[in-house]
Amino acid sequence: MHDLEPLTNADDPRLESYRNPRWNRQPDATTWDFIVEGRYCVERLLQSDYKVHSVIVAEGKSVEILKSLNRSVPVYSLPPAEIRKLVGFDFHRGFMACAKRPAFKSMAEFEQEMIRPEISIALLGLCERENVGSIMRTAAALGVERILLGPNTADPFARRTIRVSMGTVFRLKLYDLSDPVAQLPDLADHHDLRTIVTTLDQRATPLRDFRLVRQSGILIAGNEAEGVAEEIQKVATDRVIIPMSLGTNSLNVAVATAICLHELSNQLNP
Repeated sequence: MHDLEPLTNADDPRLESYRNPRWNRQPDATTWDFIVEGRYCVERLLQSDYKVHSVIVAEGKSVEILKSLNRSVPVYSLPPAEIRKLVGFDFHRGFMACAKRPAFKSMAEFEQEMIRPEISIALLGLCERENVGSIMRTAAALGVERILLGPNTADPFARRTIRVSMGTVFRLKLYDLSDPVAQLPDLADHHDLRTIVTTLDQRATPLRDFRLVRQSGILIAGNEAEGVAEEIQKVATDRVIIPMSLGTNSLNVAVATAICLHELSNQLNP
């Protein structure tokens, strides 16, 4: 078990990364650290290969989750009132950690790692961190471990995204899909895989009728308001629609992605 180092003041310079302005800023690719909050998310971070800078435990909280921590990571305890001063709001989750943001893997690595038929997900322009986190949690639950991240997609290491994902983001492989209009057709041509978009166009193939035939597939999820861009729909190999009833004409992107992932995963793993 790691020893706690008691701190008494939120102004301690060792806590700089946790301060409110950094926590609430808009993360981007140049932000090389990130904050994790909550027992389960911190626990999953500590179980991962990510480089953890430090952990904060609220004074009086159980430190059972630190039992398996065998790396040299500073663990600080801080009174709840000082944690509130540190982060700028009344914090009840008891655990925080600061870790180093990893670089996304390249698409060349993605191609090299495809050794069997599998499903991956491409997230293109999803703005809501809750949706990105929810999709990641569903992906992990269904054994889908590769996530391609396109331009203008919410940060997978934002604290809200991590919390909604329940820390499953630390178990996924993230790839930089910087030019989806060019890269997705190349992947389909060179690797005999299917690129699949969901649409509301009634001419699309109903999801229940779509078949992968033991090929790899990339399920493409688009922006919450606008869906998958027309230029992406034009270069995708397949378009599917989820039939709906009772006057419903659309679904939240995380819900629609979960339904499609379940169907496609069952086809590859009947």
